[in-house]
This record gives sequence, C-alpha cells and structure tokens, in this order.
Amino acid sequence: MDEIPDGPLSMTPTFTSFPSVPEEMINSIALGLEDDLIVVSRYGVTLEEYRELESQPWFQLKVQQLRSEFEKNGITFKAKAGWMANDLLHKVYVQASHPDAPLSQVHDVLKTLIKASGLEPKEERNLGPSTSFSIQIDLGEQSVNISNMPEIIENSTKLLQK
Repeated sequence: MDEIPDGPLSMTPTFTSFPSVPEEMINSIALGLEDDLIVVSRYGVTLEEYRELESQPWFQLKVQQLRSEFEKNGITFKAKAGWMANDLLHKVYVQASHPDAPLSQVHDVLKTLIKASGLEPKEERNLGPSTSFSIQIDLGEQSVNISNMPEIIENSTKLLQK
C-alpha cells in the first residue's frame, strides 16, 4: 500500500520548467503560418519536449493570448498576405518577363515591384501657402529676429565705425 506523505496534500498540477522558451518561437506558433513541429524544430526542440511544452497551461494561455492579439491587430492577415505575395512573386515575374507579355502587364509588374521594394521616389508634401513670418529689428550693435519658423538664426554684431 502507498504511503501518504506527512506534509500537506496539493491538488495543484505540477508544471515542468522550461527555462528558455524563445519568444520568437511562441510568436511563430501563435501566428500559425507553419506547422508547430516545423517551428519548434528550428529552435532545436524535440518532439517529446514540444509535446510536454504544449501540455503546459501557461504555454497554451500564452499562445492563445498572442493569437487573439495578432488577429485583433490584423497581424495574422498581413503575415498571410505577405507570405502569399512572396509565394506568387516569382511566378508573376516569370510571366511578365516572357517576350510575348503585353507591355501593360510588364509595366504593372514593374510598378508593383518598385513600390513593394520601397524604391518609389518620395513625394514632397505641399502644405499650401506659407503662414510663416519673420521680423528683424536692427538695434544698432545687435539685431533681433522674431519668427515662427523652427530654425536658429545667428545674429551678427555690427561694428560701429566712428
């Protein structure tokens, strides 16, 4: 017959300690773009270790919280759209590179690639008519500048000749 320990009994489940579970791994699992086993293998976690880890309530809660946050903020959608775009990128390029491809298709693909790569020229925003002012008061040896422009203007002292 098993003996009952002398100390107090605990109904709390015991948890296995995982001292170094990388945040990036948990984020990748929560994002769900790849199978969990592929993700954990990149971090050197064995199948047995992962099965133990995924049974831990703290881990389940963390993954569920991240999934909810990612979906709420549109991160999941953006990540999937990015993955799909990357998957189709080569196919679109090959089709647009074909000698028989219409010039309009080549042009559209070129514009899209330039935009996606961040190579578009930056447009300067015109904020409309200027509402700035500058007043300079000459006080003889010194001059005072009053302006609503956020720039530093050096005042030069004038030498008086007698």
